[in-house]
Amino acid sequence: MSLSKLESLPNEILTDIIEKYINGVDFLRAFSFQLNRRFDAIINQCQRLHFNFIQCQKDEFRFCMGLLPAYIDKIEELSISEQDTPGQVYAFLSFFPSFLLFKRLRKLYFHFNDEALDWKIAERALNSLSQTTIDTLSIKTSIKENRFLLTNIIISLFGLKSLKRFSLISNSNPMDWSDLANISSNIEHLTISGIHCELEDLQYILQCSPHLKYLDVEIVCTKFRYEKKEKRRKKNIIVMSTLHTLVLSFEQNSSIMMDMLTQYFNSMPVLKHVEIKAHSEIFNGNVWEMLVETSLPLLSHFSLRTTTSRISKADLQNVLASFQTSYWISKKNFNLIITEHQDENVNGFGINNMNCFIRDEFDWPVIQYWIAPNRTDNNDLMI
Repeated sequence: MSLSKLESLPNEILTDIIEKYINGVDFLRAFSFQLNRRFDAIINQCQRLHFNFIQCQKDEFRFCMGLLPAYIDKIEELSISEQDTPGQVYAFLSFFPSFLLFKRLRKLYFHFNDEALDWKIAERALNSLSQTTIDTLSIKTSIKENRFLLTNIIISLFGLKSLKRFSLISNSNPMDWSDLANISSNIEHLTISGIHCELEDLQYILQCSPHLKYLDVEIVCTKFRYEKKEKRRKKNIIVMSTLHTLVLSFEQNSSIMMDMLTQYFNSMPVLKHVEIKAHSEIFNGNVWEMLVETSLPLLSHFSLRTTTSRISKADLQNVLASFQTSYWISKKNFNLIITEHQDENVNGFGINNMNCFIRDEFDWPVIQYWIAPNRTDNNDLMI
């Protein structure tokens, strides 16, 4: 929308547009020093602002840093990142070393690389979050030198009572999830990617976060050596009475079998949406039919995904056939998808190039795919 069109709108609508839809970076660039008293007054009246500095050009970033203190008490959403803008996080934290300075902050997207940032600076900023009333937090980090220190911060953030949505993306961080045993969390939406999490660790996450509605986690099988092994005794899996969406991604060589998954599904009676990215050993249509019928009565969306690198050509047709039954054909939004991908062969490591994640393979360009059940009239398998 052009400036002239904006000027034709009533003040109330302009205020609503600025508070809900306009990036603070854009309105500072467009309206600052324009000698427009009306817009200056409207901006001053706004009570909720959001600033997204991801991929912000260096000149614009510096310009905003000079003006940001005037709006610091109105910022509810903030996004800072090293993505395509190396040095941005360090520069931002040089101006604002603590997130406690942002009194109204509710949403934070904090994406950093410890090779481009003094860890003590990042640690201070992250620790300051425990004194805020933030409800949405996304941490994406490429970290090498301070992985164990980051895990301590993650554990403490689970205990932040105001936090409802938490996304953690990192590069194979070690993690002792049993440290959550004495933490009570109010988190409702949780995403974990690139952080060491075994299937048995789910018991600690679920026990800590009984209010979970959405869980998306990558599961590894490689054992991690913990110093506090006595803490990792098997616990009874609690019933998750609010969890309606579950997304699980398994390693290519995962040893997870259906009986191991079943004990968790039995404690999730209100699941409506399940998505699993895994190996072919757990792709048996008859077994899944029994599980859905006995443990998941409310399930309405179900997706199983694997790739040709995880299944042999000999097994592919058998797996497809096991889902090509009258039961699966009658189920709308229930699908098995097998894809063959072009190998991206990505090298390197950084905030925007972390190729260690289990789910990454599924995002590569697709060469060929198979879907079951095929719900066409002749019910032939799609190849």
